[in-house]
Amino acid sequence: MDKDPHARSARRIAPLNPLRAFEAAARHLSFTQAADELCVTQGAVSRSVKALEDYMGEPLFERCHNGLLLSEKSDMLAHRLTDIFDRLGAATAEFRGQKSASILTVRTYTSFMIGFLLPNLANFQVQHPKVKVRLVSGTDSVELSRSQEDVRIRYGHGQWRGVESTLLFHDQLRPVCSPKLLDPAKRPYSPKILKDHVLLHQDFRRNDWPDWLACVKGESIVAKDNMMFEELSVAYQAAISGAGIVIAQRPYFAREIAEGQLFEPFDTVLHRDLGYYLTIPHERRDVPQVGAFKNWLVKTFRALDVSDAAQVQSRAA
Repeated sequence: MDKDPHARSARRIAPLNPLRAFEAAARHLSFTQAADELCVTQGAVSRSVKALEDYMGEPLFERCHNGLLLSEKSDMLAHRLTDIFDRLGAATAEFRGQKSASILTVRTYTSFMIGFLLPNLANFQVQHPKVKVRLVSGTDSVELSRSQEDVRIRYGHGQWRGVESTLLFHDQLRPVCSPKLLDPAKRPYSPKILKDHVLLHQDFRRNDWPDWLACVKGESIVAKDNMMFEELSVAYQAAISGAGIVIAQRPYFAREIAEGQLFEPFDTVLHRDLGYYLTIPHERRDVPQVGAFKNWLVKTFRALDVSDAAQVQSRAA
């Protein structure tokens, strides 16, 4: 017999199976994929979610023709449930004497992933061999549920609701090109040579070239041609191949410049208040592997020969 009925009512929780079904469906934004993960039928997941909605007294998903959508309230619940089930799994594995790896999901831009994370990630894995990093590529135009990511690299002014933002570096942009295109021995070149070359652009960063040209008072310069790319990383590869000149973030190309694949034909660097930030949802700040990744990334950028990298600051929104 329960000696303290008040303590029992204070720990009252929803049925666990419906909670588990909802968490899986929220993570995948799909009843079918949740069913595959849980080894049950799609109908069973649907009924479990409906039972949880009845218990909560409100809908948890918005059903649309493209699939499922989470409200902000449901997204928060899903993210907390993911953390709880991860902890339950870890506790079970520890009790059974198993040392399973922790999974850290990092969402970032393809250009940041290729230009910085992949060349440096081995160092993090050496320091934290029990953390398995899962990299997810995506732009800000592709929205994912917060329950699908532990850490996200974002570009902007550092003010996003519900997350802690830590500055990695501000915009430090200058044109780079291949030695196949121009002779490095003749640098620095005059910006006027751009009229004889192809400028490489990325769809979501169309102001980079105009802003840099404004810095050198070259607004009237008309390039020989322009090429647009959906992915910045592809534009960078085009520059390495000699297809044209691209605006690049200085922290991305230390290796390519050191190896002679690229060089900086001009001296002018465009500095802006915009920058790249490591963001962590408030509810994930105390997760050990999240803190370890944040500390490693900040330390790595501080070690770079980049003027703004040492000016690391955090803010919560």
